[in-house]
Formats: sequence, C-alpha cells, structure tokens
Amino acid sequence: MGGHMVSRENTVTLAFATTGLMLADGGRVLTDLSDAALIGPLIIVDVVVPQLLTDHPDGGNRD
Repeated sequence: MGGHMVSRENTVTLAFATTGLMLADGGRVLTDLSDAALIGPLIIVDVVVPQLLTDHPDGGNRD
C-alpha cells in the first residue's frame, strides 16, 4: 500500500467542496439569507465549477 497519487480531478473537487462549504457557512453567519437561497451558490461552487475545470483538461482531446 502507499504511494497513491491523488488525481487532478480529486484535488479540484476537494478544493472546491471545502471552499463551497466555507462560503455556505460564512453566508449563514454573515447574511440574513435563508438556507434555500444559499443552495444555489453552493451547487455552483461545489458541482458546476469543478466539472467545468476537469471535464476537458486537455482541450477536448479524448484519445
């Protein structure tokens, strides 16, 4: 065991998931927005942006 490399996709996903959760928690503490209003930005940061960044890292060449 050991010597496992973390993929670029996993690194990006972890970074954005952590950022999204911090933004959501900060949004709850610092604003009067409801949880329902904070779900949109959370989904964008946690799902959409990482998917766009990792979908075609080689410029669309899928060989």
